[in-house]
Amino acid sequence: MKKVRFKLLCLLFFPITLLLNYLFSISPYISESIYSLKLNKAFIQVLSKLTGAFPFSLAELSIYGVTLLALVYMIHTLLKLLDHKHSPITVLFNSLLSILAASSVFYFLFMSMWGFNYLRPRLGDTLGIHVTRYTTSELAELYSYLIDEVNALSEQTLKDADGNTILDGGYKSAFERASLGYNEAAKAFPMLKGTYGSPKPILISKLMNYTGIAGIYFPFTGEANVNITLLDPAIPSTTLHEMAHQRGYANEDECNFISFLSSSMHPDVDFKYSGYLLALSHTSSALARDNAPLLHQLNQRLSPYVLQDITNQYGFWKQYEGTVEALSSKVNDTYLKANGVSDGEKSYGRMVDLLLGYYKLYIKE
Repeated sequence: MKKVRFKLLCLLFFPITLLLNYLFSISPYISESIYSLKLNKAFIQVLSKLTGAFPFSLAELSIYGVTLLALVYMIHTLLKLLDHKHSPITVLFNSLLSILAASSVFYFLFMSMWGFNYLRPRLGDTLGIHVTRYTTSELAELYSYLIDEVNALSEQTLKDADGNTILDGGYKSAFERASLGYNEAAKAFPMLKGTYGSPKPILISKLMNYTGIAGIYFPFTGEANVNITLLDPAIPSTTLHEMAHQRGYANEDECNFISFLSSSMHPDVDFKYSGYLLALSHTSSALARDNAPLLHQLNQRLSPYVLQDITNQYGFWKQYEGTVEALSSKVNDTYLKANGVSDGEKSYGRMVDLLLGYYKLYIKE
């Protein structure tokens, strides 16, 4: 009876979380000033430094552990159902209550440790970037600018014997140097300040490719986890994207933009190139939907090296397409929508709105 009472008490975490969610949603700016920039920021910095003492990803081990625990629990419940000493109704009731209680606690911990960041104001409003509908000419102007930048940066990056862009020192070096971009970006945008634990490599990166996932931020350990089998040009921008989550930014389009921001200000050219290549990719997708012939015309200006990196990137992900990737995409889309991102995975494309606003405000003028 005591166990049932305890589980029922755990269920209270769910309405408590909903109440907190409602209170924070009333005023996003209060949510940001109290939760995102103070309480949560301080908590994540301490947590990520503690977990950062380990050279491996505690997040990855936690996922394995929880998966194993769930499997053991399912087997244990099944054996109880087959054991005639226990009433099937009682076993199912206790199992359902346990699952609901665990889910309630999990939801509370997720939201309190990081999830309320979904309620902070949009990054464009914080930066004074007024996101508006753009014209084809504005989009083409931005894309033309990005082409010039990636072409110039590509000439300065390291290449292998086949002309493919490679990282200086590999992914380990990239992890060590990643924070330098945030140090520079924080000078102009103070909300990006902070000292956090280093990014972590994912051990099953090869298998992870089949899900189409490049990186994961794990709120329960404060770790930014990166798929290390990605092609070299993608690793710096992916690393900075996960580190943006670590800094309390939840929306994917905003983390992509912050990744571009911090990489473009990074002192090292391989990071700059990776960031501009990321921006080029998203802007290309937007222009393809808006005016495909114009995109084709502008792409004639891309250097052979840049085209080779883009082709390699496309080929890399193409080989892993399939049922697992489609299911993973659907799960991610559902997760985003459940956290208030109404357009789900389509929100990734909103990065272009931020890029255009930033280009107009900080680069063009």
